[in-house]
Amino acid sequence: MGDDPSGAYLGVLRHAFQIAGATGNCCRPAHLLSALSLEHGPIGDALGALKPDAVHAAIDGPARGGSADYLVMQTQQAARQLAAERSEPASPDHLLLAVIDQGESEAMALLDDAGIDVDVLRQLALRVIGAPSDLPRIRMPELAPAGTMGRPPLPMEALDPRAWAALEWRQRHLPLDRVRRRSHSHALCQLESRASWRIASRLGLDDDQRYSLAFHHRDRVDRLVAQARPGLVERQPRGHIAHQTATLVHVAAGSRHRARLRRVRFRFPTGWRTWFSNRRVGLRIRWFHLRTVRYYRGAPPT
Repeated sequence: MGDDPSGAYLGVLRHAFQIAGATGNCCRPAHLLSALSLEHGPIGDALGALKPDAVHAAIDGPARGGSADYLVMQTQQAARQLAAERSEPASPDHLLLAVIDQGESEAMALLDDAGIDVDVLRQLALRVIGAPSDLPRIRMPELAPAGTMGRPPLPMEALDPRAWAALEWRQRHLPLDRVRRRSHSHALCQLESRASWRIASRLGLDDDQRYSLAFHHRDRVDRLVAQARPGLVERQPRGHIAHQTATLVHVAAGSRHRARLRRVRFRFPTGWRTWFSNRRVGLRIRWFHLRTVRYYRGAPPT
């Protein structure tokens, strides 16, 4: 058997997302615990104190879309990792062990408030999957990079000083006088995002630094553009290029012949629409770069 999830495992995830969506939140490990409390069997019985009416109302109501918190992504990876190591399909029991060994503060507080002993609960989960009682804690996979998947970026004081100094220099030399349209603002932000990524790569920084630098630099650039050009008006979007309509006019010879209008549609595959759109945006960014490259002359080396 591999690590393919069982239907019960997927059902717990679906209920967890419904519970989170009912309150307008991202799905977190605490929502997984609430969903696990709905299971039939020893695990559900042990978590019975976590089943308020709100949980039942959430799963009985309409399904709502939502996103997963970065910690839930780690929990799922840990559960499936454990199942794969034991050559078992991922199940709710693996998911419960992952939540317990992850030890996320909100989830642990939820168990504590319900009077549930975490150690006793872990031993129960181990017995259910047939694992030895002294099984070591699950090794947690690495978290998503800071600044992605809902994980907060590193604070400013934790940023690499060399990289941030280079980005601050760019912030002081932004070509704000060239930003006259919304498309100019978009092009500038794209160029600065690429610059922050390039600087991080040159310095050999890890993903936490890379994404956090991009986050803080983009935030600073956005604020500087908003201060310098507060009245930017968004340009009206043009019609789709993938579906063009040409009007051909044919005029017959002689005064008694009337002109006939014939509309001919040129239909391209759907992918061409995206290709043309991306190409147009790319050309605008390159054009803006060529017009503003002189502003960054004398940039300090990184």
